[in-house]
Amino acid sequence: IALTKKDCCGCHGCAIACPKQCITMERDEEGFWYPRVDESACVHCGLCEKVCPVLNAVPADEAAKPAAYAAMNEETGIRLESSSGGVFSALAQQVIASGGIVFGAAWSENFREVRHIGVESMEDLALLRGSKYVQSELGDSFINVRNDLEDGKTVLFSGTPCQVAGLKSYIPERLHENLLLVDFICHGVPSPSVWKDYVEYMSRKGNIERAIFRDKSVSGWKEHFDSFLYEDGKKRTGDTFRVLFYKNIILRHNCGNCPYNVTAHPADVTIGDFWG
Repeated sequence: IALTKKDCCGCHGCAIACPKQCITMERDEEGFWYPRVDESACVHCGLCEKVCPVLNAVPADEAAKPAAYAAMNEETGIRLESSSGGVFSALAQQVIASGGIVFGAAWSENFREVRHIGVESMEDLALLRGSKYVQSELGDSFINVRNDLEDGKTVLFSGTPCQVAGLKSYIPERLHENLLLVDFICHGVPSPSVWKDYVEYMSRKGNIERAIFRDKSVSGWKEHFDSFLYEDGKKRTGDTFRVLFYKNIILRHNCGNCPYNVTAHPADVTIGDFWG
């Protein structure tokens, strides 16, 4: 079944599941990942369709009322470093303390890209903390999650609802017991190419040491500001990318038709903002 750009969420699940490796993920002009199929190598096994979170989306349960809680991390430092209340860090700390591994989105060294990685220490957990308003490159993270589960480790995977749904379909049911899935209330994923261009523009003012979405040092939890901290100690707050994001100008094509824009999510825990 051929999916169009209005359907595909770019979760990499089909490429990873293909036993003949005839599906590769390639970027389009906006930086979004889409599968390309080598039809000559395809044996029509159907595994790619079985793991697709779009083709296998469970019909929305409009009556769903999952338990909801307002919570915050008790550690002030972690709350301030987080985009909201630091609940992700609290969950991740428990997993790492039990000898498990946590997968989430991390910046590349130059802040121009976001990639999913796995961490096993409290120190490295800081790499995953904080929202990154860019679609992350999943790479081999699905494979790594499965390998860690096969080794008997507890794994926490955090990502967008469609990424979580793709992983959930890929991982065999027998391994789900040690897998904790965390997604979030998603507005949509912005273009990696637009973000890269934006960072390069902001880099003209100096070497960037940190990119911060929802910088609380500006006005606390009252308003959303995006900031860049530079090596010279200066901080500059940008507005262009935030406006493009909230006006839905730079989102992935399928985000406007997302099957997971519903109350019941595929994850075990869904986190979101409770600002104010």
